Amino acid sequence: MKWVYVIKIVLSKIFDSNKFSKKNFNFKENTMKQLLILLVITIFAVGCNSKSTPTSSALAKVNNTVITKEIFFERINRLPEWARGRFQSKEGKKDFLEEIIKEELLYQEAIQLGLHNEKEFQDKVEEFRKMSLITTLLKKEIEEKAVTDPKEIKNFYEKHQDNFKSNLEVKAKHILVETKEEADDIIEKLQKKEDFSDLAKQFSKDTGSAKNGGDLGFFGKGMMVPEFEHAAFNLKPGETSVPVKTQFGYHIIQVTDRKEGTMRDFEEVKTTIEKQLTVEKQRNLFESYIKKLKEKTGKVKIYDEALTTLTLENAPK
Repeated sequence: MKWVYVIKIVLSKIFDSNKFSKKNFNFKENTMKQLLILLVITIFAVGCNSKSTPTSSALAKVNNTVITKEIFFERINRLPEWARGRFQSKEGKKDFLEEIIKEELLYQEAIQLGLHNEKEFQDKVEEFRKMSLITTLLKKEIEEKAVTDPKEIKNFYEKHQDNFKSNLEVKAKHILVETKEEADDIIEKLQKKEDFSDLAKQFSKDTGSAKNGGDLGFFGKGMMVPEFEHAAFNLKPGETSVPVKTQFGYHIIQVTDRKEGTMRDFEEVKTTIEKQLTVEKQRNLFESYIKKLKEKTGKVKIYDEALTTLTLENAPK
């Protein structure tokens, strides 16, 4: 979990707006609100205040609060690079300073009105505090420990070469049925040497391929649902799968031919492999860490009866 995701949660609570993204961030529209959002991000991320120090160089003063060069640079440097480019010119720098001034005026007025003591504000602060602590914990216990060694990347590349072949295709037949029991019955018939194509014509509910004995022709990766693809590309010609469950039902797959593709260079795919392995490590570390916490406390209990009584407004039926 990154800081930006925590900040997006807070912003959604404060502004009730759409998701914050570079794509949505159009400086030509709603400039004041957008700049204010950026300033809110820098305030949360930096955690600084606007009090002057003896060595600070003043750029502006709002009542008794001095806005210094240090504060200006600290905040603007926390913006994404694409956003900082908006403020490189003399006018841009002044615009950014004006937004800091507006933010300080609004902040001082909010304090004057005592809004910082209201429950709604305190709840938002507590939520941000909670999410910040969780982020810090996950960084320490998950992200920093999920390190992928270069040897792991190379080993994965060598052991999963089919994953990195372009133009790799297989030719397969399949029989699609609704239930696991039906699929098991088909497997039994195949083990008794009954013909796959005849069984497809007789039992497959994929009528389009059934009339051709279940033949799907050649297909490459990305053309079938993931479960089907994984099974088919891990079969050799002549091999038949166990029942494979997908959103359509249960498939029995038989690969009849294979066209080997061209192997992609290791340097071309190593970054992708590293990300994949790191994400997998993070997921495993997270799951084991949560399990350890539950075992450590021994006090996690779900009240199923109470849960069933909950009614969610506008929930899909």
